[in-house]
Amino acid sequence: MQGRALTVFRDLPRRFPGRGRAPGDQPRCVRYDRFPGATRGGWCSEARDDPTTGLVAWPDFFACLPSILHLTLRGGVGVGLAIGDVDNLKSYVEGRRAVDAQSFGHLAGNAFMGRLGTISRGWLSAADLPLACLATFGGDEIVVVAATNDSAAFAHSVGELRDQLCAGLPRTVSFSTATIQASEIPALTVGTHWWREFAVHTIGAVERSLFDGKEARRAGADVPLGFVVDAVHGQRL
Repeated sequence: MQGRALTVFRDLPRRFPGRGRAPGDQPRCVRYDRFPGATRGGWCSEARDDPTTGLVAWPDFFACLPSILHLTLRGGVGVGLAIGDVDNLKSYVEGRRAVDAQSFGHLAGNAFMGRLGTISRGWLSAADLPLACLATFGGDEIVVVAATNDSAAFAHSVGELRDQLCAGLPRTVSFSTATIQASEIPALTVGTHWWREFAVHTIGAVERSLFDGKEARRAGADVPLGFVVDAVHGQRL
């Protein structure tokens, strides 16, 4: 992203209201900040991070997401959203017992997700995404959100993350991705509730596209493991 796009990014808010505390309250938990981090440009910088993956913990991410969408899109910049899900993680963690009797089930799953978090944070630190963050979603899913006006470039970046995860993990990870453009948002929205509902709708649409692809593969369709699909047009990238 060049020129005016970067200038616009500099004007966007870096911090967003989330799960607040009353004045004088003590922090609810210890943070487990990793390096590299799971955020770029200050997004979700005060949110709790997940102790297993080092990514932004889902409750805090979801509390911040409506404000991220609202302030970024109203600032004239699009928002890219991608959800990744590990392929066949259950069979992997169950099969680990034959290799290491002390590391199977949840222990193996935690080790796997810890490695996924490390690879993902390394990818983000080098990605051309000046405003972005990575969050957990469910037990074996990852969410990527970034400010971008270029849906093709965002999808390409997600493809690079997919490649790194597939190369560095014993299971592939499939993704669905979408970019919401500022021009798609109605001129008039009432209150914060609209943005919360929009956040739920957007996440739901992207995840539905992801699992439609997985269901099609289970039904015998020619869908590879580790796919990246465009949630808007239903096309594999």
